[in-house]
Amino acid sequence: MESFTVHASKDGEWVETQNTSPTLTVAKANSLHKTGWGVHITDADGRRYGPARFNEILSFDRKSPIKF
Repeated sequence: MESFTVHASKDGEWVETQNTSPTLTVAKANSLHKTGWGVHITDADGRRYGPARFNEILSFDRKSPIKF
């Protein structure tokens, strides 16, 4: 299972949150970025993703489509 960490800083404050869901990770990172935080995401292998690359994380979401 892939793990992601959102790293954010603003006005001398640092926040880190961990998620296994790519969708929740990107949502959290985008939310912080839109409110003025400096944000990047790292994956379990240490790769770093800045705001312009957040959507690349969504490719890690391997949930099967819902069948009706």
